[in-house]
Amino acid sequence: MKDLTKIKVADIMSRWVVTVGINDKIEDVLRTFVEFKVHAVVVIGPGGEFMGVISHSDIIEALNKLGPRFFDLEVEDIMCPKPYTIEGEASVKEAAAKMINNKVHRLLVLSQQPAKRVPVGIVSATDIIRVVAEQ
Repeated sequence: MKDLTKIKVADIMSRWVVTVGINDKIEDVLRTFVEFKVHAVVVIGPGGEFMGVISHSDIIEALNKLGPRFFDLEVEDIMCPKPYTIEGEASVKEAAAKMINNKVHRLLVLSQQPAKRVPVGIVSATDIIRVVAEQ
């Protein structure tokens, strides 16, 4: 079995980041989830800046709390404005520990440029399981 401390997040993350606008309606987000077959999307502000993340769990929780009023919401109303993040140079073991400690299924991978930290990928629990299974 490979040493998971030597495999980098950047080696296994999804580099394809699906985005939605902060003022998009929830119906648009639902369509995006289905169209792109993803479980989370990055939320972008009017100037293209990173604002947060919205996931299937956020959708389910809001639907449960609000019932029919759920469809009146915009992304900003239920997104996570401070998602858990990790750098691409971190190890898969570090990513797994961060997911476990914070009880999340994915981490947003940020660029290492200190001036403008932008999302460059997403690493999920499924990505980690895939790496372990391939060993």
